[in-house]
Amino acid sequence: MKGRNYNQDTALHLYQKTENGFLLFYTISDYLVFFTTICCQARKRKVRLYGIAPMQDHFHLMADAERREAVCDFMRDSTSQYALNLNASLHSSGKIFHKAFGCAQKKGSKAIRTCASYLYNNPGEKKLCSRAEDYRWTFLAYAKSKHPFSEPLVHKDASRAFRRIIKMVDYYSKAGVPLEYNWLGRWFSELDGVERQQLIDYIIVSYNCIDYEKLFSYYDNSYDTACLAFASNQGSEYDIKEDFVPGSHIPYLEIPIALKKYHGIDNPKTALWLPDDQRANLLCDLAMETHASIRQLKKYLRLTGGE
Repeated sequence: MKGRNYNQDTALHLYQKTENGFLLFYTISDYLVFFTTICCQARKRKVRLYGIAPMQDHFHLMADAERREAVCDFMRDSTSQYALNLNASLHSSGKIFHKAFGCAQKKGSKAIRTCASYLYNNPGEKKLCSRAEDYRWTFLAYAKSKHPFSEPLVHKDASRAFRRIIKMVDYYSKAGVPLEYNWLGRWFSELDGVERQQLIDYIIVSYNCIDYEKLFSYYDNSYDTACLAFASNQGSEYDIKEDFVPGSHIPYLEIPIALKKYHGIDNPKTALWLPDDQRANLLCDLAMETHASIRQLKKYLRLTGGE
């Protein structure tokens, strides 16, 4: 990443894909570990984030910083920390991310708005939502509400276990400590369905460091104007060499359902612990049980040839 001068009308589009095109996110815990890691590292490195878009096999960020070294350190530490935790959950030690991250500087409000539209419309491009604010993992709805995807949290009405977990989330978020898989697994097991959704929203709000004020300054300081702009303009990206693969990511959501329904596998990651030959046999079954392509199944099951 070459030297750059940062100013109020400059932003960076950061992009990172995976080795072999394998997936990054299988469960809600993956998204939460990733998000809390990104936010903690951004605060540590004094990197300002305007947007975070975790997709199944890559992620996009929109950011800026006073020093170029801070962005490099932020990306290095964020990806290495998440890779270490993801590998542990996969019982693997393989390489997660592909080479260096992509970075494109955006100068001027028009270029920044185009980049923002591109980033926030990534889930819509893959048919995961119709509007950017309707998809939890764009984190856009959290600019307007603390509980956009769950019932309002009333602390006095929460279960004893939930109140204890809330205190732990408060402690870790204030200390700048990303969440870990074993904590999340234990917490989710202690809560009912309603409280699990409340906990997800609470974690995101507690760790969230997206600078919505700066983002919306390019849209007349209005959340609604920004959402309308995203809905009206898909945006484009010519400055990063991204492999564009048309089609829906909905099949990635069908696979864990099929694993549970037809194979009795509750945690989709346990399927990834199987030897290569058993995963290859599983691929053949899933090809008939879902709408996933062979390429998508290879990427999901982490079989060589996913690209």
